[in-house]
Amino acid sequence: MKKNITKRLLAALLATALAFSLTACGGGNDAAGGGETSESGETASAALTEEEYQQAVEKFSADMSELQTSANEAVSDPESAIAILDEMKVSINEFASVTPPEVYADAHAKLKSGCESLIAFIDTVAAMTEATDQAELDELTTQMSEQMEAAMADMTEGVNMLKETSE
Repeated sequence: MKKNITKRLLAALLATALAFSLTACGGGNDAAGGGETSESGETASAALTEEEYQQAVEKFSADMSELQTSANEAVSDPESAIAILDEMKVSINEFASVTPPEVYADAHAKLKSGCESLIAFIDTVAAMTEATDQAELDELTTQMSEQMEAAMADMTEGVNMLKETSE
C-alpha cells in the first residue's frame, strides 16, 4: 500500500509541476509585494504593472521548475513528497493572490481558477496518504483526475489568453 501511495504522490508532483510549466515565460523576480489591509483584515494589493505581472508569472514558473527538480529526487520518500506538495501550495497561493493589471485580469482569473483546482488536487493527494479503504482510494483517485483535468484546462486557457494579450 505504501508503495502505491509513493507512486501516486510522485504522479501528483509531476502533474502539478507539468501544469505550471505551461506558464513558463522566462526568469524574473518577485513582484507580488504586499498591500493595504481592508477593514475585514484581508490584504488588498494594488494592481501590478504589466512588467511586474510578467515577472510574477516568470517567478512562479521558476518556482515550479525548481520544485519539479525536488520532486524527481523525492520519488521514494512520501514525507519529502508531501513537503514538496506543501511548498507548491505556497507558490500557487502567492501567484493566485497577485492583482494583475487590467489587461491581464481575464487571463489571471483563469489561471487563478486553475490554481484553485491544483490546490484541491494537492489536498486530495494528501488525503490519499491517510486513506486505507480501497473504495475511498478509488473515490479520491476519481476526484484527483477531475481536479487535474479542470486545472489543466483553466491553466492552458489562461496561458493562451496571456499569450494573446502579450502579442
